Amino acid sequence: MHASTVLALLTASAAQLVAAGGFASTCSDMTYSGTTFTAKCKNTFVDPYYPDAPIDLSKCLANVGDTDVSLASPSFKFCDCGLGSDKKILNCRCTDSTGTKQPSSLNLDTCLTNNDGSLSC
Repeated sequence: MHASTVLALLTASAAQLVAAGGFASTCSDMTYSGTTFTAKCKNTFVDPYYPDAPIDLSKCLANVGDTDVSLASPSFKFCDCGLGSDKKILNCRCTDSTGTKQPSSLNLDTCLTNNDGSLSC
């Protein structure tokens, strides 16, 4: 294998290490509006920088059995949510099958990943 190929593979492996854990260790300035969660997330692919990384959580989360879970489903739209003080806990009040709002919360660090400056679920 050529040295340039080995270097490229090592660089790609290092970039994946940023994405391997939860997003919170490599992102900051988290905000939530509507169903969109936004953070400035570290991108190490070329030079370290922190672009805005918005993600529509309605494509990641569902309200199942009055609990928010990491699944794609339109039922998340029946929730009123906001971020906790640590900015990684999503606190919601979701409408159950009887029409009653029930509280639930989810640690977004368990289901969102930073992929070199872009959030994914």
